[in-house]
Amino acid sequence: MAWKKNRKIVARGFPDLEYLPKGQCDWDCSLASLAYGVRRALLGRSPGLNAWAARHGLPGSARYAELGRHARVLWHGTSRMRAEKIAEHGLFHKRGLWTTLNPAVSHGFCRGRSESFGTEGAVVCLVVDRSQMERDRDFDVEGAGDIFRFHHGLPADVVEYVLVKEEIRFLGRERAHAPAPWRRAAFKKRSGRWVPVQATPVRYSDTQEYASVEEFAGLCLDGLLDEFAELTALEFLSTLYACVEPWDAVSHDQALELFEDRCVRHARRKGWHTFRARDRIEAL
Repeated sequence: MAWKKNRKIVARGFPDLEYLPKGQCDWDCSLASLAYGVRRALLGRSPGLNAWAARHGLPGSARYAELGRHARVLWHGTSRMRAEKIAEHGLFHKRGLWTTLNPAVSHGFCRGRSESFGTEGAVVCLVVDRSQMERDRDFDVEGAGDIFRFHHGLPADVVEYVLVKEEIRFLGRERAHAPAPWRRAAFKKRSGRWVPVQATPVRYSDTQEYASVEEFAGLCLDGLLDEFAELTALEFLSTLYACVEPWDAVSHDQALELFEDRCVRHARRKGWHTFRARDRIEAL
């Protein structure tokens, strides 16, 4: 599989979506790692892993929650076939094992392995106990200080998530009690329209419901805007495509038209455009 830059979407003003698949309803769940990376760049520190998981309809990692400040989230880009072996046996390499704090680096390896071997790539998310790791003894730091080259392998029990094209798999030994995963929604086509599989209106929360894919997408966007003062399009699409089934129910254009209608450009930070809720800006 060859990853090609989506120059059309970049020209539209969404540089964070440069690797958005060109099929109108296509997605690749490995891009969710880049959504984590965008939030990391905007915050200037690693964001909460379990909050990221919840926004993608996934259970949080009990290991991450229990380790607290000792938890270090690392990412590893590889091929899909290799990711399957990592999930079962852990990570190892005779010349050293490279991981990174920055998902942009690991996703670059994911794309590279995909193109080199003509197969799908994958991204592996690891949680290690920093209190049990010593620099020089266990790893060296390379690049801009965000690449960790381990001198030894890492066991399978540090693997919390594996991101492949069609899904993000939770592989942790135990689920965290909180936060709760965001609700997912299934749709079917009826008379040429995508409608919820469940009887409508479908309950989303104690005070919210939806009867169409557009309304569900709006609820996802509202949730993100409630959580973040500023947001990127990548974070919205990442959450939306993680929570809607099938992807054919919502096209890129539908999602981005909703995003542009409900949000206004705020700033260009770290190379990305961030947006804020239109109604909140206009109310000021």
